[in-house]
Amino acid sequence: CLLDAENIIATVPLRGRQGEVEIDPWEDADYSIYKVIDRFGFMHEEELPVTTAHEEKVRKLTITEMCIPLEYYNGASGMVKRVYKGIPLQLRGRAWALMLDVERAKKDNEGKYEKMKEQARLYSSEIKQIDLDINRTFRKHIMFMDRFGIYRSFCRCSKTWGRITSEVSYCQGMSQIAALLLMFMNEEDAFWALSQLLTNQKHAMHGFFVPGFPKLQRFQTHHDQVISKLIPKLKKHLDKEQMSAGIYSTKWFLQCFIDRTPFTLTLRLWDIFILEGERLLTAMSYTILKVHKKRLLKMSLEELRDFLQERIAQTFFYSDDVIIEQLQAAMTELKKMKLDLPPPGNCLH
Repeated sequence: CLLDAENIIATVPLRGRQGEVEIDPWEDADYSIYKVIDRFGFMHEEELPVTTAHEEKVRKLTITEMCIPLEYYNGASGMVKRVYKGIPLQLRGRAWALMLDVERAKKDNEGKYEKMKEQARLYSSEIKQIDLDINRTFRKHIMFMDRFGIYRSFCRCSKTWGRITSEVSYCQGMSQIAALLLMFMNEEDAFWALSQLLTNQKHAMHGFFVPGFPKLQRFQTHHDQVISKLIPKLKKHLDKEQMSAGIYSTKWFLQCFIDRTPFTLTLRLWDIFILEGERLLTAMSYTILKVHKKRLLKMSLEELRDFLQERIAQTFFYSDDVIIEQLQAAMTELKKMKLDLPPPGNCLH
């Protein structure tokens, strides 16, 4: 149990700074770079505040939860509760892989990834675009600063996708999805997780990336219908300011709110998206406008664009727990009204 291991470590006397013992900077917990990297791996310009007593308590509770086999939750109401509560950071990769059935995908395609990876290395035409995209992907995350570390995994994972289907090869919108998966999974698991997200029935992200973006248009049209019916005053104001859904919601739907909500909230949304599927996209889009309705009604076009594309990515003005509660209420409301999903498109579109 990791909790026991932590207690044992805590009782061992630390001698690293005593006598003639030299400590490599990377092994020194007091090394300056560790003071500006948060627990998600993002670097900050200023030193981060010291962990509070409450945060330390939450961390220890999380470690305790790690002692419970994740599979205990699978297929049970406990999994739903766990996901909406927020998957512990250390368990997130395993939980996502479990919910996306990555092991089955790997087993059904044993050896296929290595073969496709080699073909991609020899024949991929997207390497220049991938090289450009990685420089725009999570720029402040320490994993993406090493050009020869996660960069290689990102390239291999992204290039190989193009070997699965001729209809949708790698495109720019996939870059941050692949990068997010690689933060929590190894290269092959991240690849099959991406494959599942793009092709399975629950998520079917494939339709967002085919030429013409048919699924994106379908979800944006449905989003307009939802807000017209449920928050008509705000819809009239957005129309008056010529603020169309296409201006502010493209990344909401294409990338499930990556870079459009604070990172802690983005992870919570991805937990739920992987569990519930695409109905999360409709509900969260409605929730954003609903909770910020009073602010939005006072804004001009430029203010609306800045707020919905930039400001709420920095701060949402409400805690993550409050937003998740509002999201759950919205999902229930939309489902009762049969508005939780747009009308079906063609195939995966």
